[in-house]
Amino acid sequence: MRKVIVGLGLLAVTVALVLVVGQMPFANSAFEHGKPRSFEGVVVTRPFPMLLVARPGEVEPQDKYSRYLLVAPGKHGADDLVAGFDGKQVRLQGQLIYREGGTMIKITPGSIAAVDTAPADRESTRDLGAVSVTGEIVDSKCYLGNMNPGQGKVHRDCAARCLSGGTPPIFVTADGNEQFLLIGLDGRALGRDALREFIAEPIQIQGELLKTGSTQLLKVDPSALHHTPDGLRAVSKGSTFAQ
Repeated sequence: MRKVIVGLGLLAVTVALVLVVGQMPFANSAFEHGKPRSFEGVVVTRPFPMLLVARPGEVEPQDKYSRYLLVAPGKHGADDLVAGFDGKQVRLQGQLIYREGGTMIKITPGSIAAVDTAPADRESTRDLGAVSVTGEIVDSKCYLGNMNPGQGKVHRDCAARCLSGGTPPIFVTADGNEQFLLIGLDGRALGRDALREFIAEPIQIQGELLKTGSTQLLKVDPSALHHTPDGLRAVSKGSTFAQ
């Protein structure tokens, strides 16, 4: 009996160690909960609310601004909070959410105030052509650091609620090296539940790649998304795409 008990104890410890080692490591992301900061920049409301903060010094035109996605508390986008501020210089308070490749501000409601300055220059958008990418659709708020892990099937239900509440959708490539904000063919935000069926699943998407400053956007047609035996695949009707 002693040998059996000792053996079972060692087996339990071994299994526990194997499970710990086999777990996916947490992402290098952060949410500065309870640490509000002050920010000043230009609000852009389309396709998603963002704050453009001027970078000091001599920089290239495409690097003139740091771009921060904006969200509201809870599982909500910031559309209502920034209504009426499009193109205006503002001051606001909020908490940073960040991960390599993207930064976000969770706005403190009621903290936005317009600043009496000259309107900022609009950034140009470059069309980089058609691409085909493989990865996963996630909600930007959790993926960038509000939750950890903020992706995968374990996070699917939470991501669906965040996207339904207006949080911008991000497509993350399988290797984690690229992020694309997903938008409709008209360049506007997609319907809030347009991607619900495809969240947290392996998927290949083909679309038109745009770049504004350092932000990459991918135009997609949700009606062309469909399941296939080897995962999910998106084909844009009547178009030919480069790999």
